[in-house]
Amino acid sequence: MARAVADALIRGRHLLVEAGTGVGKTVAYLAPAVLHALSKTRPVVVSTHTLNLQGQLVNKDIPLMQQVMEHYPFKAVVMKGRANFLCLNELDDASSLVVYQGDALFERLKQWASDTETGDISELDFVFPDWHELCSNQDTCRRQECPYYADRCFYYRMRRAAESADVIVVNHALFFVDLGLRMMDPKNAIIPDYCAVVFDEAHHLEDVACNAFGIEFSNYRVTSFLNRLRKRRDIAVTQGEYQLIQTTNDELFALFEAVPKQEFFLGELYEFVPRETVDNKASELIVMLDSLNTQLAEQQADADKEFKDRIQGYRNMLTGMSTELRQVFFGLDKGYFSWVEKPPSMRLVQCVLHYSPVSVADLLREWLWESVDSVICTSATLSNSGTFSYLKSRLGVTDCNELILGSPFNYRSQALLYIPEDLDSPCETSEYADRLSERIKEILLATNGRAFILFTSYRMMNNVFYRLKDCIPFRLLRQGEMSNERLISEFKEDESTCLMGVSSFWEGVDVKGERLSCVIIDKLPFAVPDTPINKARYAQIAESGGDWFHDYAIPQAQIRLRQGFGRLIRTRTDYGVVAILDSRIRSKYYGREFLRYLPSCRVTGSVEDIRRFFDSLSEQPA
Repeated sequence: MARAVADALIRGRHLLVEAGTGVGKTVAYLAPAVLHALSKTRPVVVSTHTLNLQGQLVNKDIPLMQQVMEHYPFKAVVMKGRANFLCLNELDDASSLVVYQGDALFERLKQWASDTETGDISELDFVFPDWHELCSNQDTCRRQECPYYADRCFYYRMRRAAESADVIVVNHALFFVDLGLRMMDPKNAIIPDYCAVVFDEAHHLEDVACNAFGIEFSNYRVTSFLNRLRKRRDIAVTQGEYQLIQTTNDELFALFEAVPKQEFFLGELYEFVPRETVDNKASELIVMLDSLNTQLAEQQADADKEFKDRIQGYRNMLTGMSTELRQVFFGLDKGYFSWVEKPPSMRLVQCVLHYSPVSVADLLREWLWESVDSVICTSATLSNSGTFSYLKSRLGVTDCNELILGSPFNYRSQALLYIPEDLDSPCETSEYADRLSERIKEILLATNGRAFILFTSYRMMNNVFYRLKDCIPFRLLRQGEMSNERLISEFKEDESTCLMGVSSFWEGVDVKGERLSCVIIDKLPFAVPDTPINKARYAQIAESGGDWFHDYAIPQAQIRLRQGFGRLIRTRTDYGVVAILDSRIRSKYYGREFLRYLPSCRVTGSVEDIRRFFDSLSEQPA
């Protein structure tokens, strides 16, 4: 893998490389990336999706490479988005507001601000509710005119450090935000000019890019802004004016309650509410935001320089909000669509409006693949059915090098795959939940717990949880009961624990050794077909003559299944059972394709074989 990365960097080629668990992907791309950056005197960007991998890079892999490459000293810097950093100018301004006078949490924040070297929220050991008002913000930043810009600004201090770095570590979200800025004006870029980029966990690129190039506008967006403005006595806006905007915002978002779905196209709202009513209410809110903008502009004219800048920041926010609302409700950009999400169990955000691209392939082809000398994409699950055709079509990749490497682990001796013969029609009924729960119980008793139980829906996870919690001799943890970090910590500490999860635990979770000896997957992880994003993508594939099930649904599910399978064997000494409780993997033509590209191990349909597998391991000498 290191040779392939080096060759791509030297020749200015792109590379797609799948490397199974245990290959050592980070070391394989870091060594040639460092040498390439030093030779070009320009940095290489390394982009990850999860905080777990970013932490591994920063705290383990990069220090290791700096140690073993002592004859090639290099500097590595982590870059994060603005919202991670405290703004000292905002802190000074807030200190003058009555609402924070004598506030104990605010005083703790001020003390932390004087002690911290980074101003990074990750170092904050308490929750400050108004962090979003005091963090660095593109709209309110005074840049060179700020008294802290030259030496004390936490955000620009990070950016200056990155300018002298050889390796810059970012996450995918920041990379694509930066790419979007470069598309409009390269001078506005956040990341210093780089000679190459390495995407680890590259199977997430499409979804992250889709979010970065789209719009999200929640019901709380206007409310949060008005709350911020209300704290200021030096802005002449009456409470009645604030209340009128708030009421209009509430009335607009209340219209979406008429649709009995959690996710739907904006057009589906018109089946319940006349389009004229929706358009009029959206226009009314836009006009009010524009009017408030004009009102602030009039006050700005007579203000001193510092206050003039602050008002300009608020006006930038208002301009952004009205522009985004126009796009969501009235945008006609080719290849974009508007949809609505009603997140469950969120206190302040009950509704989010989205304006999303159907595909990012053309954008990435022009601004990434044709603009960057060398792009390296890697993951343990990057290919489908032995090719990269799915990834290349979704990301707009044309000409590139390709490499698929298996895992060095011996799955034939380390793992057993259990597939039942009688669970072939997964559904959400009570009867099926009974059958599924009983089978999971049998497997847990055979493996003595120590299991991840992965589900494709919260509903089925909860149904199984309530059926099992009082009838198995193991502690049962469930996603959502506490933070993911705490759940993993509890799982590692208690050997009699089983952990049930939905999305977050299918990948990026690394539990080595006997603590995790079983991974149970409730069914083949096909994405829900009737979400707006999937519907839009399916329609585009059909319009171009493709087959959405073969070209999109199956490849997505293959990647997801392999990610779940990969939770089990993390080292050469790990062992255990993966149970896929979906007989379609045996009986359906597409199921056999799933099975063919899983790691090669013994397969059984008998729970008794699981017991014998663990008995045989216990009889082996240490």
